[in-house]
Amino acid sequence: MKKLIFIILSALSLSVHAEFVPEGNPAPSRQHVNTVHEAKTEFGDNAHIVLEGYITGSAGTINPEEYFFKDDTDTIKIEINPDVWRGQKVTPQTKVRIAGEVDINRFNNSREIEVHRLDIVK
Repeated sequence: MKKLIFIILSALSLSVHAEFVPEGNPAPSRQHVNTVHEAKTEFGDNAHIVLEGYITGSAGTINPEEYFFKDDTDTIKIEINPDVWRGQKVTPQTKVRIAGEVDINRFNNSREIEVHRLDIVK
């Protein structure tokens, strides 16, 4: 009986895994960083993506949460909900890393990124 309990406890302890990520050190930094060009040409709807670049300004649409994002390859429209900002101050000169999903508009086949996380790159 003691052997059985030991085996069960050993198996349970092997299956438990945790990782500490310090505040301000986001998990997306370990992910592969894609380009805007790839987001526009190689990814399907709802694909998860990580980009690094600059938010250049408002997209000028009726939705105040839409902005333009630029990297060395191209520019794309992004949508950032207020809670994603997390109080961070970003200017067009601030390099950021965004993680989100590709959103394809079925009517005109345009693409934008729905941002789930935004971090300043230091």
